[in-house]
Amino acid sequence: MKILVAYATAHGSTAEVAEFIGKTLQDREFDVTVANVEQVNDAEAYDVFILGSAIHGGMWLTEMSRFLEQFATILIERPVFFFMTCIRVLEDGGYKHAVENYINREMLERFDMQELTAFAGKLDLTRIDWDERWTLAARYDGSAAPGSYNRDYRDWEVIRKWTSRVADKLLTGAH
Repeated sequence: MKILVAYATAHGSTAEVAEFIGKTLQDREFDVTVANVEQVNDAEAYDVFILGSAIHGGMWLTEMSRFLEQFATILIERPVFFFMTCIRVLEDGGYKHAVENYINREMLERFDMQELTAFAGKLDLTRIDWDERWTLAARYDGSAAPGSYNRDYRDWEVIRKWTSRVADKLLTGAH
């Protein structure tokens, strides 16, 4: 079974999550390719797609939208698992808000969507330009300032467990 783990990243955090997912699947003996969506020229050879995007301004990155449109005819026919990295999942109700509002649900429903999840990301304000920082200035509900974000919030054990669940589904044919 050939799996493509393809990602759209803004500052590298989502790429690192995708690499971790790919390595976890390789450890389970899957044939895995990990690539930035902008570097994928052909998707026909893959049996399964695990796609991930950073969330910026309340939506996945434009590169992910282009990838989904470009390979829509293939993605309709094959299992798709989707993850996002979003700092908002750390807030009360943030995970639910992210999975309900930060994706183009109409687009994803066209595909054989198996699972959708969200992971916290990593923030380094020295890598984020001033024009982008305003999106971090308030919580998704606007009720409070977020405080200091400068750290890695990714929970590698949560990511590993999700990836293992995906692997189990694929091995048992439960997808």
